[in-house]
Amino acid sequence: MLAFVVFLCIGIPAQSLAARLRRPARVDPSVVFCRVLIRVLRVKISVSGAACSSRPLLLAANHVSWIDVLALGSLSGFSFLAKREVGSWPLIGAIARQQGTVFVDRKRRRSIPAANAAMAERMLEGRRVLLFPEGTTGDGRALGAFRSSHFASARDLLAGAVEVEDVAVQPVAICYSALSAAWLGDAALLPHLWQVLTGEPLRCKIIFGAPLRFARGADRKIIAREAGSRVAHMLAASPALAASVQGRTLEAARTPAKPVADPASNAEESGAGRREQAWAEE
Repeated sequence: MLAFVVFLCIGIPAQSLAARLRRPARVDPSVVFCRVLIRVLRVKISVSGAACSSRPLLLAANHVSWIDVLALGSLSGFSFLAKREVGSWPLIGAIARQQGTVFVDRKRRRSIPAANAAMAERMLEGRRVLLFPEGTTGDGRALGAFRSSHFASARDLLAGAVEVEDVAVQPVAICYSALSAAWLGDAALLPHLWQVLTGEPLRCKIIFGAPLRFARGADRKIIAREAGSRVAHMLAASPALAASVQGRTLEAARTPAKPVADPASNAEESGAGRREQAWAEE
């Protein structure tokens, strides 16, 4: 535990300095930082597929734990969407800022458009933007509904960039070898961190699905449902969860997904956010 804290105290300022220097590097400093943390936490990551090479790119993943962000961040440079409070958390807030995290005030629905605009800006810059549309963490055995509010960031991007034809929306499934990885409800961070550090080593599987096409006129709610359905199928098919997946995940996996809407025939609808846990915001 002491080594973990020492590394954070040294690593975060070093990462911040590297980001400010903005010198060309083969590996993003934030990726190196996440890889070291994942190693310290004794989490072994396996990957199926890869992040889409197309840009702009919006990724949508299920959410189990604060470990999700480190696991994904160890693969490549991602910008995440998080609740505003995360930015003020000791150490973790610094990590979030260095990753180019977009912060949103969950208590103010009016903050959603500004967050979507910031997400669109990052996508236009060529960054991979990732959100957790469930709006909260789960234990990995049941998948919550994918909320659509922040899928509107793709619509906003297309509205302001006439040269861009569409946005790739890629479903991502995350699963762990043990339920102890889940960080649920109002559980405190430090006790769960201690549990991870002292418990059995974890295995994390990240599955990148085939991307969807979000074109002008697409219905964000249909895109969100389709992304959620694909994540459910990937989770249900994962060997790591073969013995434990149940309830809504299997039900969603058995239900045929509704087809992605024809871009020219669907109007945009308004939406609202809901409570999210830790790094997640719908």
